[in-house]
Amino acid sequence: MKVAVVGPTYPIRGGISHYTTLFAEALRRDHTVLFVSYLKQYPDFLFPGKTQRDRSASPISTDCERLISFADPRSWRAAARRIVEFGPDVLLVSWVNPALAAQFRCVTGYVKRRLPGTSILFWCHNVVQHERLPLNSLLTRFAFRRADGFIVTCRDSVEHLRRIKKDKPVEVAYLPTLDSFDGGEAEPDTVKAGLEPGEGTALYFGFVRAYKGLSHLIEAMPIALERLPGLRLLVVGEFWEDRAPYDRAIARHGLEGKVRLVDGYVPNEMVAAYFRAADLVVLPYVSATGSGIVQVAYGFNKPVLTTRVGSLPEVVEDGRTGYLVSPGDPAAIAGAMIDFFERGRAEEFSRNVEEYRKRFSWEGMVEAVESLA
Repeated sequence: MKVAVVGPTYPIRGGISHYTTLFAEALRRDHTVLFVSYLKQYPDFLFPGKTQRDRSASPISTDCERLISFADPRSWRAAARRIVEFGPDVLLVSWVNPALAAQFRCVTGYVKRRLPGTSILFWCHNVVQHERLPLNSLLTRFAFRRADGFIVTCRDSVEHLRRIKKDKPVEVAYLPTLDSFDGGEAEPDTVKAGLEPGEGTALYFGFVRAYKGLSHLIEAMPIALERLPGLRLLVVGEFWEDRAPYDRAIARHGLEGKVRLVDGYVPNEMVAAYFRAADLVVLPYVSATGSGIVQVAYGFNKPVLTTRVGSLPEVVEDGRTGYLVSPGDPAAIAGAMIDFFERGRAEEFSRNVEEYRKRFSWEGMVEAVESLA
């Protein structure tokens, strides 16, 4: 089967870029793949981070043709012509943001007119955006006009899609375990620099925005410290909102030396050091569709404490591979951390994760494409 993939890859940074790259690689094991990517994915004013470029010394990359530029419709047409020239059985679009709706509508419309037998599939990381902007729903419907089917990463997204494209098939395929970060220049003790000596380290990893719930984790720390005086927290990720309220909360609770903020995008070669330093990964999301960070944690056999939102209850087994608590509840987060560390469950949970993570495979993702083709 011939598959054309449209989505981000290196040097565009981030989890979606990593996953799209690895998905193209997985498809190449049994199929012929054309991977069309970006010259520039977003204009700078639409990107909340410091840079869109991945500065990693060890990039996750694959062969691709970089043809699409956000603000240049001629590049959209050039990408569409290249896809038609390739003649795919399936066009797989990595869907993230309604800001990209016009280019996807252009590409899929062009391909469908010239290759009506090509199945157009959207792989949806988020169907409904975390930030509910006025035009998001309209732009999403506009982009999906030519879709023949969808792949989603959680069951909640199936219901969202039914409201948009009731008559199209949907496959649920959970994100595979991401075990590509096997290097690491820094030792675990190095990344704890600035923390007081202690016993037991929790890790928050990923960019910081309100819906990620970091504020609730910081509020949980003084509660947990009453029973776990040696507990330490690493917060690692670029702040996509004002950092000052978090710094004030740390100062207000006297958490200096017990919480370390590492504000910045983490290059691939440093990821391993942070996860090796952690005993428990804590993702206190207020809302979510899914989380690639769960699968990064599983790649290091680390258990995950998270909330009952989106697909997270579908990928974390409460009491075996981690904990599930109510969103926005610092006391519940603290209680789970206390249970984990007081009962010494790190080794037990790690063994469980090593077995459980086998259900999250690239084979499952590829089978989803094949079943919809």
